Amino acid sequence: MSSVPPKVLIVGGGPSGLIFALALLQNGVPVRLIEKSSDPRIGQRGAGIMPRSLELFTTLGLADKVLKLAIPTPPVRMYEMPEGIHPIHEFEMAPRVNPTPPCPFLNIVLLGQDRLEKILHAALAEYGCHVELGTELVTLEQHKYGVDVKLLKRGMDMSSPGVPESASYEYLIGADGGRGVVRKLSGFTFLGETKNIKNLVVGDIHVEGLSRDYWHMWGDANSILISLRPTEVPTLFNFIIAGRDVNHSKLSTDKEAVRQLFMKNTGTKTNLKFTQVAWLSYYTPNIRMVDKFDNGRVFLAGDSAHVHSPTGGQGMNTGIQDSFNLAWKLALVVRGLAPYSLLKSYTEERLPVIKEMLDRTTKILNRTFKENHHSEGWESSGELLQLGVNCRWSSIVIDERKQAELAEDADFADFDFGDESDEEKPDEEKIDSYGMRAGSVLRAGDRAPDAPGLIPRMTGSKPSITTRHLFQLFGSSYHTVLIFTPALAQCLPILKALAIYPQGTIRSAVIVPPGRPVPPQSAGADFVLEDRDGHAHEGYGINEKWGVVIVRPDGVVGAIVGGASGVREYFTRIFGRKTTL
Repeated sequence: MSSVPPKVLIVGGGPSGLIFALALLQNGVPVRLIEKSSDPRIGQRGAGIMPRSLELFTTLGLADKVLKLAIPTPPVRMYEMPEGIHPIHEFEMAPRVNPTPPCPFLNIVLLGQDRLEKILHAALAEYGCHVELGTELVTLEQHKYGVDVKLLKRGMDMSSPGVPESASYEYLIGADGGRGVVRKLSGFTFLGETKNIKNLVVGDIHVEGLSRDYWHMWGDANSILISLRPTEVPTLFNFIIAGRDVNHSKLSTDKEAVRQLFMKNTGTKTNLKFTQVAWLSYYTPNIRMVDKFDNGRVFLAGDSAHVHSPTGGQGMNTGIQDSFNLAWKLALVVRGLAPYSLLKSYTEERLPVIKEMLDRTTKILNRTFKENHHSEGWESSGELLQLGVNCRWSSIVIDERKQAELAEDADFADFDFGDESDEEKPDEEKIDSYGMRAGSVLRAGDRAPDAPGLIPRMTGSKPSITTRHLFQLFGSSYHTVLIFTPALAQCLPILKALAIYPQGTIRSAVIVPPGRPVPPQSAGADFVLEDRDGHAHEGYGINEKWGVVIVRPDGVVGAIVGGASGVREYFTRIFGRKTTL
């Protein structure tokens, strides 16, 4: 374990906090991670893992471990109450889709949050970092150079008075959930609404005699709806009990009442045996969010910044994207490699995404509880896979290709073609955080697509690789500069420009077409790869002019430019005017 004192305190040991800690550690920034609860988390809450999250897990080196334990989303079977024997309707909650070259993950997988957190704990342990359970944040006070905190350490005995501790950190991250204290102590707003009529009882229960090949649902959310979803653990099912005819408060404290409700409403002829209730909880959907994600040296991520309906499966996934967006930026600032102003892009990039996410999940919730509505409200559209989430409007991304196209459109618009309404003209500046323009040309601010079929032709200063995918080249602690065919003539100026930036923060890769000899000017690149099947050139929309794509550590396209000048302009926005070798 490093003897360097931690510079960042992360409050909250859920997925958002764990991902944040791991990303900072991979960037060489020591952290401290505390959690008020003394007990390890149990339960299947937040089990749906979206394809975009699997891509981020790939960058962190965890995707294989997650996929080894996760299960696919099963089809849904609907039954009538109280008989509950024969299904009256079947549908796919998330229809299976075959992967494509730019999108190797296109299917939602299910893994209990407790299992996911164990994977993350093990990854943190490799860096000597462990979650300090039973450690509570009591107060915090910001000043010019950091944040002073007072903690109370109870360890595994929550009944003890605890041991007080005072400490100071350069930055503090609040990932302590919707009821956490960081947001409250720091003066953030948290506006929204509470859906009091749509209470849910959720939990896990062991069931014998129920097929694990289906997600089972009985009844209607307008009266009583019971959902039993199989998990990666044999006989264990995650349940949701909803509806106006449900005594939510009683059920949330009475495990035997839960078992009796299942027996009564799923039919006595089913021969199902409901045994141990692993956990249960009373859930009232809140739809709330902050109006900014930063306040001085305090930042929020995950549920501490936004809470919403569980419908749509966006919560945990959105939270870890918060963490991934900020971690690499904060690491550069903490290491003195970038100005504090870089951190302002966190709120700028994430706030529109969260607003759109809350709108979408709330619409699904409302459809689910609509009069005489059965199944459609529970179905997730392809938009919710989060592959279209973007930040095209960000002030730190550069898209010279887009700028050139807009300039051409402006020249074209000088001609008078008669009366044409503004509604018929494309609005490229409109914020579209969930990527409704699916299939459009790649823009700076979009997720960086994968590309298989890459053949290593030469490696420079970096270790030899046997990569076949671009995703295997990306990393959480450095930008990846992809130099395609149109920019090969500028390869030397580009590599020379990259040489002035902080060591270890950038990797370069020259991508050559199939059969093309290795150009001598690419000798200084870290990697030279042959795009055997053309997937990289196609996925990144490479044409005769725009041949340089810069991929950020969070897997977002930071820049699409034509040459060295665009590269310098982008990294000036990241590192500032002053650079160090």
